[in-house]
Amino acid sequence: MELKALEKNINRSKLIAVILVLVIPSLYGFWFGYINDQSLSIDSSFWGTFGDFIGGILNPIIALMAFYWLTMSVLIQKTELSETQKILAETEKSQREQAKTQEIKRFEDSFYSLLEQMNSVYSSLNTKPSDIKGVPQKSVIDTLYFNVVIRRHSCILERARVMRESKLDFNYLFRIIYHLLKFILFHNSDNKNVNFDELICEPVSQYEKFYSSIVRSFLNKKMIHLLAFNCIDLNDGHDFLKFKLLIERYELLEHFSFEYDWMMPLVGIYDNKAFGEHPKVKC
Repeated sequence: MELKALEKNINRSKLIAVILVLVIPSLYGFWFGYINDQSLSIDSSFWGTFGDFIGGILNPIIALMAFYWLTMSVLIQKTELSETQKILAETEKSQREQAKTQEIKRFEDSFYSLLEQMNSVYSSLNTKPSDIKGVPQKSVIDTLYFNVVIRRHSCILERARVMRESKLDFNYLFRIIYHLLKFILFHNSDNKNVNFDELICEPVSQYEKFYSSIVRSFLNKKMIHLLAFNCIDLNDGHDFLKFKLLIERYELLEHFSFEYDWMMPLVGIYDNKAFGEHPKVKC
C-alpha cells in the first residue's frame, strides 16, 4: 500500500469514528427529545443507562475499526519486512556478483601479467646475437632446438636428456608456463583448500578451456616441441609429473608437428588427450 493511500484510509477512518461519536448521541437525543418530547433527566441512573447504551453501540464499532487497523498494521509490517528481506537478498546477490567480478579481474590481471612475462622471456631467448665476423649467430631457442630436435640421437629419451642438460636458460620460461597452467587449474575451484591431485582429476571446465587455449595460442612449433621433451620422465621420481599432467589436461600438444617419424613414440609417452584433436593421434 502506498503512503498516500494509507494516509487517506487512516484519515477516512478517523472521520468515520468522529461522525459516529457525534451522530449516534445526536440521533438518540433527537428521537427522545424532539420526537417523543422527553425532557432531560436529573437522575444519574438514567444517565448511566444512557452511557451504557451509547457505549454498547460505539464500543463494538470502535473495536472493529481498531481490529481492522491492527490487522492492517501487521500486514503493512509484514509487507515492509518482506520488501526489506528482498532488498537485502538483492544486495547480497549484488555483493556476491561484485566480489566474483573483482575476483575474475584479479585473476585476469595476474594471468595476463604472467602471459606478458612469458612473451618477454621468449623474445629475449629468441633474439639472435650480432654476427661475428660476418657469421650469423643462433638465438638460445634455435641452439637448443637444433641440439634436441635436429641433431641425430639414439632415441627420444636421449633427446630429453640433452634437453635437461642444456636448457638452463629455458628453465625460467618453462616455470612461467607451468605456473600459468597451475594458476588456471586452481582458480577454477571455489574451494581453495583442494590440492593439486584432487583438482587434476576433475573434468575440464569451459572456463579452463578458454584460458588454456590462450596460452596454447602463444606457443609456436619450436616451443611445443621443446615443451614435449621437457616433461618426459627420465627417472622414477619424475620431477616434471605435475607439468606433464597439466600439458595433458589442457591439450597443449594439439598442434604438435610430427615432422619426423622418430617423433611418433611421443604418443605413447603422453596420454592421447594431450594431443587434443590432432589428426595423427587417435583418441
